[in-house]
Amino acid sequence: MRPFQLHKRTILILSLVNKRGMWLCLLCGFIISLFSASFSVGAANLSPYAGKKLSQASQLAQNDKLDKAIEVLKEFKPSRDYDKAFVSRVLGIYYWQAEQPKSSLAELRKSVLLKALDPKAQWQTNRMLGDILYSQQDFVSASKAYQQTLNIDYKPAPADKAQYNKDINDLYFRIAAANYQQQKWTQVRRWLVKFNAPDANKKLQALRMQVIAELRLKQWSYAEGTLTQLIRIEPNNKGWWQQQISAQLQQNKAQSALDTYALAKKQNVEFTATDYKALSQLYAQNRIPERAARILQEMFVAYPDTKTQANQKTQALYYQAAREWPQAIDAWASLAQRNAKYYWPLTQLYIQQKQYDKAVVVIEKAKPYVEKTEFSLAKVRLLYRLEKYNDALAEAKRLNEVLPSESAQTWIAYLQNKLEKAGMAS
Repeated sequence: MRPFQLHKRTILILSLVNKRGMWLCLLCGFIISLFSASFSVGAANLSPYAGKKLSQASQLAQNDKLDKAIEVLKEFKPSRDYDKAFVSRVLGIYYWQAEQPKSSLAELRKSVLLKALDPKAQWQTNRMLGDILYSQQDFVSASKAYQQTLNIDYKPAPADKAQYNKDINDLYFRIAAANYQQQKWTQVRRWLVKFNAPDANKKLQALRMQVIAELRLKQWSYAEGTLTQLIRIEPNNKGWWQQQISAQLQQNKAQSALDTYALAKKQNVEFTATDYKALSQLYAQNRIPERAARILQEMFVAYPDTKTQANQKTQALYYQAAREWPQAIDAWASLAQRNAKYYWPLTQLYIQQKQYDKAVVVIEKAKPYVEKTEFSLAKVRLLYRLEKYNDALAEAKRLNEVLPSESAQTWIAYLQNKLEKAGMAS
């Protein structure tokens, strides 16, 4: 059985992790801090000439002459790997500020691949590369860059430890988000489990991604736990309640599903007619037809227009499958008043439940809607049960004259024999 389809609203909210504006804001703050640190972190290791060129470029950039700053560094061809990596790092920042992401990525890749920077600068550059790749929707490369960042052997100084831990935690979220965009659900969950949300908003984003991954992976137990957290945060989001019921039913936790549904109703979660019908189908598919039928009844009360013949028929079949015979009879009787063809299943149910007096009242109304042989044989059986043997025999003979059959002839022989014995006995 399929779980509820994810609501479009939920998917739109989750797509926040792909909003260019959000990531550009994150990038902006990070790159500004990286830019300010570019000439302090490891600058002492630059050759004098490289330091001079970088200072010249920095002055131009500060005077809003970014193109000229880029030109200065483009023309500079350092020989030392450290100088090359440092210059490419700064060029990458300048290109990004100049809104030239392709050139920025090219320079940052050069810097990273040289592996010549000190660990802190290497870590920052790798991280920036991942962020820009993500902003360009290259999620595969972004994920790789982020994971390479985590693998850098960087041990922060005591003063940097708190920020480092915060950044590591943030990378877990970003790797999960990059994998989410690729629909790599196992990886999404793997990285989100490591993530410790720093605030309520980030926690909500993480849980939303995590539950999608768990539902896609059919990890119903994990999904149930995640949905419990989401319900606490967003108790009025009916999508979480529905998915919770689905996850519980997938684990054969019928009672838990019923309890969740009851809690949702107490929470005054507004269910649309479509929601009621989906819930009803969900219970039916999980072999709880009685609950399925009652949810349809709740739908009829909440949305009277939904009490169509098709929905009433479904409800009657659910009651019948649940062996809730009085309710099934009531449902078929109500439906038969709207459409006479439903007198036939009502008749059959009356006979099955040995309510022969009621069956004989309605069976003639069903006659136009059922095949002649089937109708006549049912009537013979009904008359026999009412001990109207002569009437039953007459019906069997009429059937055999029109449509000779082994069944009709068997009844004729049986009833004649019975009547003969009754006559002899009298």
